[in-house]
Amino acid sequence: MDAIHIVIEMRLGTGSNISFIEMPIVVSYRNRLKQLMKKSNLYNYYRFSTIGNIRMNTETRIEHLKDKLLSDVFLEGRGLGNEIPFWIFDYPPEDEHLVRHSIKRIEEILKSNSINFIEIDLYELCLEIIDSKIKFEKVIEFEKKRGSDELLKKLRIILKQDTVKKVITRRLSVCGNVEVVFLTGIGKAWPMIRSHSILNNLQPVWGNTPLLAFYPGVYNNTELNLFGKFEDGNYYRAFRIINEEEA
Repeated sequence: MDAIHIVIEMRLGTGSNISFIEMPIVVSYRNRLKQLMKKSNLYNYYRFSTIGNIRMNTETRIEHLKDKLLSDVFLEGRGLGNEIPFWIFDYPPEDEHLVRHSIKRIEEILKSNSINFIEIDLYELCLEIIDSKIKFEKVIEFEKKRGSDELLKKLRIILKQDTVKKVITRRLSVCGNVEVVFLTGIGKAWPMIRSHSILNNLQPVWGNTPLLAFYPGVYNNTELNLFGKFEDGNYYRAFRIINEEEA
């Protein structure tokens, strides 16, 4: 596939300076992440940003996470009352590559323990939905004629919340007896879709299956802050899965 680029207007910090980042929306599968991280300023943003509220080392928190995911308390949703089993593992965005590698290792551990899981990459999901609605040649033509801002608006219409919800629930039903759901690609999917909107829309149709969202930013049990820079909306129905006091 050819690359479709969209210029994202990002306000960094609280100042008035505006930085324009060229982010590939659609590229070949093999090179997509490489181009995204290395051809734009977002690579440096992921790699060098700092988040003050996450004190425990990410590697240490991942080790705690591995143990928790195998526990009956997590798998059976014990101690949550009537709350939906939505969990968030937040982490500094500069640890993105570490977390991606760790997710693959965690998935191997789940397989070895005969725990059925599914990983839903929001970015890949967005590409699939766009591909099913409009030919990529048309998308490129639209961007040339109307500009990147209008393209982003168009993509957000295609990726409306109900559509994303239906695709996710359909995928779960096809997979059968799923015991754990991983939600990844949240940072890559921004700004096409926002994680708190997805979680809000899944709540009414969700059952007892634990869902764990890997979130590059900060979650304090009430607010989501993407990359530690952008307010992603209030959200209080999920639990921060590994807290510092658990170490």
